[in-house]
Amino acid sequence: MVEAKKNSRSKVKGVAFRVVKATVKAVLIYLLYFFLAPLLAPIFELVPGFMGTIETFVVVFIVLMVLGDLAAHTIFQYFLGMAMSLFVIAYLILSLGDGIISVSFENFTLTVNLTMFYTITVLLSLLGLARSVLQAINFMNERAESSIQP
Repeated sequence: MVEAKKNSRSKVKGVAFRVVKATVKAVLIYLLYFFLAPLLAPIFELVPGFMGTIETFVVVFIVLMVLGDLAAHTIFQYFLGMAMSLFVIAYLILSLGDGIISVSFENFTLTVNLTMFYTITVLLSLLGLARSVLQAINFMNERAESSIQP
């Protein structure tokens, strides 16, 4: 009976710690965005709709990060890690297209080639996806090994 109470208390403490950790991480990421957004305001004015897409990216990224932290020590943590990596890849493909951005302002045209940035970011996201898949396999392997009693 006493061990059951201690076990339930430790589970509650574990869940409370995960909630606090997820909240702190979400607040820090949002504060980073909040302080960087005014610095990038001139760029947001030149490219219409850019601010909205950045806000959408930040919100979805924070939600996936918080859900991943809340699902810690379960298989869903790795599924959410995979979802976050796939979201970053899909977001880059949809928002940047071929990686070349052209902005026209009166009689001046600015063309920026972001292909290298695009490639590096997609490769890092693929690395994160592979990491999540391997961690999920390792998690299931450890669960299977712990269920086998010698």
